[in-house]
Amino acid sequence: MIVTLGLLIFYIGYNYLKGKNIFSQSRTFYAVFDNVDQLMPSASVQLNGFQVGVVDKIYFAPNSYKVIVKLVMTEKNVILPKDSEAHIMSDLLGTRTLHLTLGKSQTLAESGDTLISVRELAITDEIKNAILPIKKQVESLAGSIDTVLHGFNNVFNRKTQDGLTNSFESMNNSVLKLEHAITQADLLITSEREKLGAIFGNVKSITENLKNNNDKLSGIFTNLDKITDDVAKSNVKQTMTDLQQAVGHLNNVLGGIEKGEGSLGQLAKNDSLYKNLESSTNSLNLLLEDLRLHPKRYIHFSVFGKKDKAEKK
Repeated sequence: MIVTLGLLIFYIGYNYLKGKNIFSQSRTFYAVFDNVDQLMPSASVQLNGFQVGVVDKIYFAPNSYKVIVKLVMTEKNVILPKDSEAHIMSDLLGTRTLHLTLGKSQTLAESGDTLISVRELAITDEIKNAILPIKKQVESLAGSIDTVLHGFNNVFNRKTQDGLTNSFESMNNSVLKLEHAITQADLLITSEREKLGAIFGNVKSITENLKNNNDKLSGIFTNLDKITDDVAKSNVKQTMTDLQQAVGHLNNVLGGIEKGEGSLGQLAKNDSLYKNLESSTNSLNLLLEDLRLHPKRYIHFSVFGKKDKAEKK
């Protein structure tokens, strides 16, 4: 009896340490995961942060590497809908627990049913997933920096350093020359100060004259505006139209002359008039020449009736 009582107390204590209450009515549910992420038996099963059961056993499914989690619900007042979910979650210390999320189905889950299994990423996994892209970017940046430094080492060799030294010396000489030029300009301005004063005085006088004659200038611009308005209001369009018509008529006349139409066209195209004029000119030249050589043939002087006698003969 003592041994039996001891074994009974040991059994009750062992189950109590595992989170089981053998005196309460319990229900058994299952969840199937691809990876339980180090979930251990005796892990607590929680609903809204309150422990409602424990993980009783974890084992592989027959002929498969799926992991079956057997959980025991010790709270008899908890009612699970058929579509409730079992989530494997982890705290900051890495302790894995099984959290239940109630579904919305009207059908209730009975003892022995399999719940919907969801494995959420642990905090360490989330940190790892967040840091991994940063790590890759840092590695890529380090490689880029190494490439840049290598390029700088290749660029800034001895020859390049000498070239930079010469460049800085040239810049220094340029600055000195610029300083000298500024000094010379200052001296020039000092020596020509009186002339510059006279120039500025003339400019001032011109501006004062413009100011004093502002009314006259305004009148001139007003007259210009009036002239432009008069030109704009004049019948320029009609004048241009008449001019175009006149040019058209002139083109027609010139075209007729070119074709030999009319008197001017005949004169321009027909060379008979030219030939007649040339023949008449030649005849006239011969007549004048004969008149010069034999004037008596054409001119007679009758004094005391000699002309009458000649006519009687």
